Amino acid sequence: MAAGGIAPGVNVTTTTNQYLAPFMVDQVLRDNYFFGKMMQKTKKWDGAQMLFPIKYQKGVASVAFNGYDLLPITQQPVAVNMTFYASFIATNVSLAGSDLSINETPMQTLKLMALTMEQRSQDASDDVGNFLQGDGTSFGGKAPNGLANTIDNGTVASTYGGLTRATYSGLNATVTASTNNAISLVQVRTLWNNISDGPVIPDFIVTDYTTWGYFEQLQTPFQRNNQDFRPSERTVAAVSGYSEQRWDGMIISRDKKITTGYFYMLNLNFLNWYGLKWWEGERISPKAKDMKGNVYEDKMYAPGDAFTWTGMIRAYNQGTVNGFMILGGQLICTAPFRQGVLTGITSAA
Repeated sequence: MAAGGIAPGVNVTTTTNQYLAPFMVDQVLRDNYFFGKMMQKTKKWDGAQMLFPIKYQKGVASVAFNGYDLLPITQQPVAVNMTFYASFIATNVSLAGSDLSINETPMQTLKLMALTMEQRSQDASDDVGNFLQGDGTSFGGKAPNGLANTIDNGTVASTYGGLTRATYSGLNATVTASTNNAISLVQVRTLWNNISDGPVIPDFIVTDYTTWGYFEQLQTPFQRNNQDFRPSERTVAAVSGYSEQRWDGMIISRDKKITTGYFYMLNLNFLNWYGLKWWEGERISPKAKDMKGNVYEDKMYAPGDAFTWTGMIRAYNQGTVNGFMILGGQLICTAPFRQGVLTGITSAA
């Protein structure tokens, strides 16, 4: 016998309508923080391709001289262009006209079209979050760049922005395997030192939930103060003695899409999503309304201009409609050497 009560008999089922909750609970989608962070600060794509000049070496060396000594009269080229192309990601929305017709009756509890649009916009966000963790090689290289090939030293991708990492050292991020697979405050500080210069310092840390817990073990003995933040801001919070983890002024963010054992330290001044609006259609947001229990109820995860909705297209030989949510653009890092990651973390030192 199944637990949780007994199904009513015919006297009840023939006289009493059933209850349908006016919302749907999501039991699939999980944290997607890096997606939200990038889409909240998008820049605008422009042109057939985007070029970013980088200085890769010093010019002719300065000299000390006296009197009629000959001085340098040559010029040394010091710059080259990084080149990036736009990627496009499409998520379809398809419904049968018969289902829509039945839903548009007085017994409607949830509007099928609106709920499906909401679901699919959140699916799209989740899929883009996966791409942003990737290496840009899926779908025959049509996928956008991700952290895997951006925060890299040539191990995953030998080139970046059309240039060879072996030739241009500034295209290499600091990728460090954790000592004995354990994260330590010394390793974190060493990573910070490697990618910092004076006021040019990282401003964002993101890791997976497990590694976040390991780092918490390191911080807990030292961080006992209570910091009061509104509950809506506690998406990266801990509540055992303090309301969030911070290190050197940076909130340590968590994302369930980050590769387990990876601890990214990033300078977001040089890492941005350049968005390209589809040529027609309207902006659409994954903000939750009828869906409950996922991160898209938080505005951090629901940027209003992430996707373009093409509108529904009616099939010519079926009673169905289909449309697309399209995200265009590219994840671009103009200074990979300002980024870093610790890898292979399975414990706290």
